[in-house]
Amino acid sequence: MKKILRIIIFFNLTSCISTTNINIIPRKDIMEVVKKEKKPYKKILVQWKNYSYTDFHKVSNLEKTLDEIKLKEIDEKLYIKFKSRALKLFKENGLYDEIKGEGTIKILLITYGRWDYNELLTTYLTDTPYILIFPSSLSVKYKLTVKAEREDGNLKFEDEAIIKTTFFIPLLPLYPLFTYSGREKTLLNNMIYKTILELSKKSDSLSFHFNNEKSFIESK
Repeated sequence: MKKILRIIIFFNLTSCISTTNINIIPRKDIMEVVKKEKKPYKKILVQWKNYSYTDFHKVSNLEKTLDEIKLKEIDEKLYIKFKSRALKLFKENGLYDEIKGEGTIKILLITYGRWDYNELLTTYLTDTPYILIFPSSLSVKYKLTVKAEREDGNLKFEDEAIIKTTFFIPLLPLYPLFTYSGREKTLLNNMIYKTILELSKKSDSLSFHFNNEKSFIESK
């Protein structure tokens, strides 16, 4: 009986595909940003907090409000990977330099209902055993807020995205191509690139306004 149960659980956890609602940043746009000369920031502070599926599904089911559940720090390994990736991409694109930079970029990522396999076993699969017959879906929302603070001005950027995972036994052959972890990595990378593009555009506009204002003062 235990062996059969394990087989059913295995098929449930691997019979799924994950999709995202993002528009991938074109590589040519990224390369244009890399070539531009930019004024880098000295510090980048990163936070990733999560409303776990175990708690958040109670909000979805109207059993609790968002204020009644606890916002927790994400798993440390995931946090370190995300932070390292962000620092690397900002540095490669000329927006981060610990020595020559000025100011601070604050990055806050909040996920709503992000799940792990333990939560699926103890909560989701026990609540939705019919996925052997009918498909069922889970959606995780990602909200990124970025604040860039420097003497020449402050900038703010926000972005949101969703990963939808559908569980259904016939989806098993597609699982290796549409894993949740793979979709999340793509989504987070894209969010970082969008942030870099937006900060670069806004920095150019801010710099232009600041320089024009300075010239006007000097001419007077």
